[in-house]
This record gives sequence, structure tokens and C-alpha cells, in this order.
Amino acid sequence: MFQSKKHQSFFASATFAAVGFLMIANPGFAQKSVKNPVIVMSIEKKGDMTIELLPGEAPKTVAHILQLVKSKFYDGILFHRYEKSDSYGVLQGGDPGTKKIDISKIGNKSVPEVNQEFRIGGGGSGKTVPLEATKSVHLRGTMGMARTDILDSGDSQFFFSLMDNHQWDYKYCVFGKITNGLKVMDSIRPWDKIKSVRMFVSKKKK
Repeated sequence: MFQSKKHQSFFASATFAAVGFLMIANPGFAQKSVKNPVIVMSIEKKGDMTIELLPGEAPKTVAHILQLVKSKFYDGILFHRYEKSDSYGVLQGGDPGTKKIDISKIGNKSVPEVNQEFRIGGGGSGKTVPLEATKSVHLRGTMGMARTDILDSGDSQFFFSLMDNHQWDYKYCVFGKITNGLKVMDSIRPWDKIKSVRMFVSKKKK
């Protein structure tokens, strides 16, 4: 149905006022138009993964991760855990202690043996964040905050879900998801190196 210019002007004014009211009454309404931060994780000899972070779900966790990214904390860190079975699949990294591992001297040692020798698995930045048990579930390609049995022990270590891991839903913090590079994720194994993690910068068209 077509409207006169007078009616169109009234409708536009009323719509603008309604949106303004929603933004005041519900601050989250305005935030929906804000794009989530995106990071790019480059894996040596494997490729890049583009990861969208979810501050609406886990604001404190995302803020902590972004600080680590800004300080180039993850550069040179190795993945130290890969487990996949019929019931779950996980890939874990983020322990700065892996930087001291000389993979050329590992030989035939198993992953658990190397982790035990170098005391890998408990390292971090030294600053923990409270558990934000999110509404987001552990779908394939999501990024979660690793922790110990202590709920608020999450720090720099993270894990990617190699498959849907619904048994972990609402028990761990899902703070990101891979939007490009799932094949890279699938190819990663223990001792693969994180070359860099940087904020994604879109290339503007000339």
C-alpha cells in the first residue's frame, strides 16, 4: 500500500522515535549492530584461521584474549593436545611453556611424555578470568576457554572443538568460532606452531 509524503514523514519519525526508545530501554538493542571483533590465527606451514570472538556471550573472557593478542602473547606457542574419538574431539593450545620445546629433539616420545617432561598444560599469562558459562554450545569449530577443575582458572589456554562436543555445554566458556579455516583446524596436530595471532583488518576497496 502506497502512502502520501505526509504519512511517510510521520511514519519515519515514529520509527526513529521507537528505535530510540528501544536503545534507551534496552542497551543490548544498540549493540546488535556492532560487529564482533575478529582475529586471524596463522599456523606455521598450515595456513590461517579467521575467528569471530563473542563479547556478547563472554565479555571478560574476550577482553582478556584481546589483551593477549595485542601483546603478541601467542606468537611461537605450540599446540600440545589433540584428542579425537567417537565421543569427542579437541585441539588445545595456549601454554607459553611450549616455547621451550625443541621439537627436533622429541624423537619418538609420545605427547604425554613430552608434556610431562616439560611440565606442559598448566602454563598461562598469570592472570585468570572468571568462568562465563555461555549460552553458546560446543559446535564444531567453536573456541572455548580451557580450565582446571577450579571454575575460575581460565587464562591463555584455549581449545577448538573438532566436532560437536555437547557434553561440555554450559560447563565451559565458548568465546569464539572459526568463520574461515576449518580445514586448517582439522590439519593441526601437537607441536604445530602458532606463527601469529592478530586482529583482522579488512581490506578496503580502492
